[in-house]
Parts: sequence; C-alpha cells; structure tokens
Amino acid sequence: MATALPPASSAEEGYLLLADISGYTGFMGSVGEAHGVDFSQGIPPAFALMGALLDAVAKGLGDPFTVVKFEGDAVFATAPLGALDGRGAFAVETLRRTYRDFIEARTRADVGRGDHWCQACVLTTGLELKMVLHEGSYVVQAVHGQTELLGNSVNVVHRMLKSSVAEAVGNRHFLHLTDAAAERLGLADVGVAHHETYDIGDVPGRVLDLSAELGGA
Repeated sequence: MATALPPASSAEEGYLLLADISGYTGFMGSVGEAHGVDFSQGIPPAFALMGALLDAVAKGLGDPFTVVKFEGDAVFATAPLGALDGRGAFAVETLRRTYRDFIEARTRADVGRGDHWCQACVLTTGLELKMVLHEGSYVVQAVHGQTELLGNSVNVVHRMLKSSVAEAVGNRHFLHLTDAAAERLGLADVGVAHHETYDIGDVPGRVLDLSAELGGA
C-alpha cells in the first residue's frame, strides 16, 4: 500500500534570507586540531562562541524577519512582502544592525575568553558575516514533524552562499541581493552589480558592503 503524502501547508511568496558565518569551517577545523575530536577533556569554548554568534544574528534580525531554522553556521529567515516592499533603506539598516550585533558578540567573546588560549582562538577575529537575500515563491511543507520551505526560490538563496562575491568586492561582510529582491525593495541602483551562474540558472543581483552606508559598494 502506498504511503499517503502529507499535504502542503501553504504556498507563500516573500523574502528569503540566509545569514552565513564566513570562516566557520576553518575555525572549527582548528578547534578539532587543538582539542582533539572526542573533546574528552571538556567542550572547547569555541562551541559557546558559535552559539553566541548565531544567537546574536537571530536576535538582530528581529521584525519583520522570522527565523525558519539554523543550518550549521547559517540562519535561514523569511519576511513577508508587505513588510519590506519599497522599504529598501529599512531592510538594509536592519541587516547592517544585525552585522554590528554580530561583530559586538564576536568582540565580547574574544575579550571574555579568560585564561583559555589555543591555536584556534587566533582565528576568532577572522569570522565574518555575509548575507544573501532573494524574493520569490515557495511552499511550506510538513516533513517528519517539522516545517520545511521548498521550491526553486529556496534553492536560489542557498546556491548564493557559494559565489565569487568576496573576491569581486574584496571583503566577506556583504549583502548579496538578487535583482528580484532589489527591485521590490527599491534598491535596483544601489551597490555594485554582480552576476552569478549556477546549475539552476543565471542569478543577476547587487552587492552592498554591510559596514558601509546605503549606496556604498
């Protein structure tokens, strides 16, 4: 007998955001080298640090974003169209504030490390935050008792985490907007034009420096 498929909860359209901690893989690799893989001598403070950074990002986003889930070193969130359409300056300031909260949390962790010091600690200040933002349709689907977002727009925003933006703009703290998001936000002419090609197709967009004023590169 075929298993009944769970019904889709709803079809939605909105903004899809991924805020990703750059440098995470190298940092955690160094933690493993410094402390071993079984952590038999105790859990290194690096894990509390990562928790604090992810918490700072999630809290910094606030309204109108809703955190969908944490994906390792990234926060996946959505925002309704009505909350951001035509409000590009507000959206950028919200994300720039979130970036500042991330940096402040990173600084507090560095200052509050106490007597602990290892080869991984020196990489703490190299952790950065990049954000990608897309607008499109998606389906909210129940999967094994959890809510998942599915659809091509979800694929697009996840593909955007792998890009050449850092090399193009010379830093790892940027906001990468698709043209779809930029146009609805009223940001079609800000930042720097940037184009990526993935297996799912071409993704034209704009890039803004999260540490710069609106209109900067």
